[in-house]
Amino acid sequence: MELRNINTFLHIAELHSFSRTARQLGYSQSAVSSQIAQLEAELGAPLFDRVGKTVRLTGAGETFLGYARTLLATVEQAQAALQLPQQISGRLRIALADSVCSTFLPDLLQRYHAQFPQVELVLCTATDDGMLQMLTTNQVDLAYTLDHPLLQPTLVRAVDVPEPVCFIAPAGHPLAARDTVSLEELVQQEFLLTERGMSYRDALDQCLAAHGLQLQPYLELGSAALLCQMVERGMGLSFLPEYIVRAALAAGTLARLNVPDCRVEMHRQLFYHRDKWLTPQMKGFIALVREGTAQPAAPTQA
Repeated sequence: MELRNINTFLHIAELHSFSRTARQLGYSQSAVSSQIAQLEAELGAPLFDRVGKTVRLTGAGETFLGYARTLLATVEQAQAALQLPQQISGRLRIALADSVCSTFLPDLLQRYHAQFPQVELVLCTATDDGMLQMLTTNQVDLAYTLDHPLLQPTLVRAVDVPEPVCFIAPAGHPLAARDTVSLEELVQQEFLLTERGMSYRDALDQCLAAHGLQLQPYLELGSAALLCQMVERGMGLSFLPEYIVRAALAAGTLARLNVPDCRVEMHRQLFYHRDKWLTPQMKGFIALVREGTAQPAAPTQA
């Protein structure tokens, strides 16, 4: 029984699609079908019902699902057990939120590479939903998100740090001298915002909608760090995580606006799948993230 076939089976079970699995794994669709046919022949039972474009696990497939996850986890455990601490190698795949990547990653990667020079790091940025999907299908080992507290029974939360999000304006902006600013005044200003679908942008839109208001930014951009720089240049106002703008606030190039009617707090969270064997590579990264937090959070079931 080939591990490659088992991995393909797990992807189809999560994605409910042979074609999507083929795209994600870089196989042809015929190769995916052949792998599942081989696995079904070895097990002596059909694993999927294929009705039209719908793919669902059979009873035998449901039974095999737990064993398949255990098989892959056991292989990872065996590989890890044979590695001495000073010889830890292999790959560590991490999905990150853009703002987390631009702010925390450079120092984190420098320290990680110093401790684990033989580990190959594979990083990607994605939306929060995208990251959780990647964890579920074992495309990544860890997901480092910025979102509301996530409650998912299939995930383990290794780190949880609250992070406030704030309105910012260029230093010298007329609103910067105000003790408080109303939402009605804000929506009259020019704004540069992150794209819709990002956690704190959605929280802002929901807050405004609750007051019957809406913002129409003249620019939407995925990079929070770049938005911070553009606000410093006087190009408009924005709404960003405090950790992104903290240095600029301290330097006096940005001003934080006090908007009592819109208080938003996200959580910087690091997740892994509950069925995932914690490899030495993963343990090392989790430990370094915890070291960088003021109040490290103990692992809890998310």
